[in-house]
Amino acid sequence: MTQDDIHLEQDGPGSFKFSFSSRRGELSGRVNVGTEGPPDKRSNEDRDQAAKNQVLALSRELGEACGDSMTSKS
Repeated sequence: MTQDDIHLEQDGPGSFKFSFSSRRGELSGRVNVGTEGPPDKRSNEDRDQAAKNQVLALSRELGEACGDSMTSKS
Protein backbone atom coordinates (compact mmCIF):
# COMPACT_ATOMS: atom_id res chain seq x y z
CA MET A 1 0.00 0.00 0.00
CA THR A 2 1.38 3.41 -0.91
CA GLN A 3 1.42 6.44 1.34
CA ASP A 4 -1.94 8.21 1.78
CA ASP A 5 -3.70 5.28 0.10
CA ILE A 6 -7.14 4.05 1.11
CA HIS A 7 -7.97 0.41 0.42
CA LEU A 8 -11.71 -0.42 0.50
CA GLU A 9 -13.42 -3.80 0.58
CA GLN A 10 -17.21 -3.85 0.52
CA ASP A 11 -18.53 -6.26 3.15
CA GLY A 12 -22.26 -5.58 3.01
CA PRO A 13 -24.79 -3.03 1.79
CA GLY A 14 -23.23 0.36 2.46
CA SER A 15 -20.52 -1.18 4.64
CA PHE A 16 -16.80 -1.10 3.82
CA LYS A 17 -13.73 -2.50 5.54
CA PHE A 18 -10.83 -0.12 5.04
CA SER A 19 -7.16 0.36 5.65
CA PHE A 20 -5.57 3.78 5.37
CA SER A 21 -1.83 4.30 5.24
CA SER A 22 0.09 7.53 5.61
CA ARG A 23 3.62 8.54 6.54
CA ARG A 24 2.53 8.52 10.19
CA GLY A 25 1.16 4.98 10.24
CA GLU A 26 -1.88 2.93 9.38
CA LEU A 27 -5.52 2.96 10.38
CA SER A 28 -8.03 0.21 9.67
CA GLY A 29 -11.66 -0.43 10.49
CA ARG A 30 -15.14 -0.26 9.01
CA VAL A 31 -17.30 2.59 7.77
CA ASN A 32 -20.96 2.68 6.82
CA VAL A 33 -22.34 4.96 4.13
CA GLY A 34 -25.91 5.42 2.98
CA THR A 35 -27.47 2.83 5.29
CA GLU A 36 -30.45 4.92 6.39
CA GLY A 37 -33.33 6.28 4.35
CA PRO A 38 -34.35 5.29 0.84
CA PRO A 39 -32.34 2.74 -1.16
CA ASP A 40 -28.90 3.99 -2.16
CA LYS A 41 -28.97 4.46 -5.94
CA ARG A 42 -25.49 5.98 -6.28
CA SER A 43 -22.96 4.44 -8.63
CA ASN A 44 -20.27 2.15 -7.22
CA GLU A 45 -17.73 4.92 -7.80
CA ASP A 46 -19.84 7.42 -5.84
CA ARG A 47 -20.29 4.94 -2.96
CA ASP A 48 -16.54 4.25 -2.94
CA GLN A 49 -15.82 7.99 -2.86
CA ALA A 50 -18.31 8.47 0.00
CA ALA A 51 -16.55 5.70 1.95
CA LYS A 52 -13.14 7.27 1.29
CA ASN A 53 -14.44 10.65 2.44
CA GLN A 54 -15.75 8.99 5.61
CA VAL A 55 -12.34 7.38 6.29
CA LEU A 56 -10.55 10.71 5.83
CA ALA A 57 -13.03 12.51 8.09
CA LEU A 58 -12.61 9.85 10.77
CA SER A 59 -8.83 10.12 10.45
CA ARG A 60 -8.97 13.89 10.95
CA GLU A 61 -11.30 13.54 13.93
CA LEU A 62 -9.06 10.91 15.48
CA GLY A 63 -6.04 13.16 15.00
CA GLU A 64 -7.86 16.10 16.57
CA ALA A 65 -9.07 13.98 19.49
CA CYS A 66 -5.57 12.65 20.12
CA GLY A 67 -4.14 16.14 19.82
CA ASP A 68 -6.74 17.48 22.25
CA SER A 69 -6.02 14.74 24.77
CA MET A 70 -2.27 15.33 24.51
CA THR A 71 -2.57 19.09 25.01
CA SER A 72 -5.00 18.74 27.91
CA LYS A 73 -2.48 16.55 29.78
CA SER A 74 0.16 19.31 29.68
